[in-house]
Amino acid sequence: MQSTAIISDIGIDYKTGQAKITFLFDNKDILEQAEELQGCKLIIDIKKWFKKRSNNANAYLWVLIEKLSQKLNISRKETYKKHIYEAGTYQELGMEEEVMDRFSKVWEDKGLGWFAEKTVNQYGEIVLRVYFGSSTYNTKEMTRLLDSVIQDCKSQNIETMTPNELKALLESWDKK
Repeated sequence: MQSTAIISDIGIDYKTGQAKITFLFDNKDILEQAEELQGCKLIIDIKKWFKKRSNNANAYLWVLIEKLSQKLNISRKETYKKHIYEAGTYQELGMEEEVMDRFSKVWEDKGLGWFAEKTVNQYGEIVLRVYFGSSTYNTKEMTRLLDSVIQDCKSQNIETMTPNELKALLESWDKK
């Protein structure tokens, strides 16, 4: 079961002394699913909700990547991966070093922007940093990626949208 909600109350259960959080869900149908789980021990994963990026923003990203690739005479794939690397979203994973290459191959089969690199974390441990393709990005992440590509385009004198046009494009998702 997955749904969006807001936290309406936080406190302590006076009988047990345990933390108590009350959620208000956007969807009433969740009550049927919750009734089936009442009394069961659950795993709860709470994350802040972000709007997904718009398809128009994604299309614009690829227009700019194409222009930049032609200007620099490099492949679209190289241009895209460069910007995913510089501005993209990643996660550092700890695992046995002997399985990192195998995991990387599986990860990279997910798509063009999905790649991995071995790196050393802040504790001096070798970890695998895995990057996510832009198809999974929310508006905030997509904005960061687009800004990176736009800066490269400007440095190559490639015409881009004005900041107001870009803002309207990114906000167009809100109106859908």
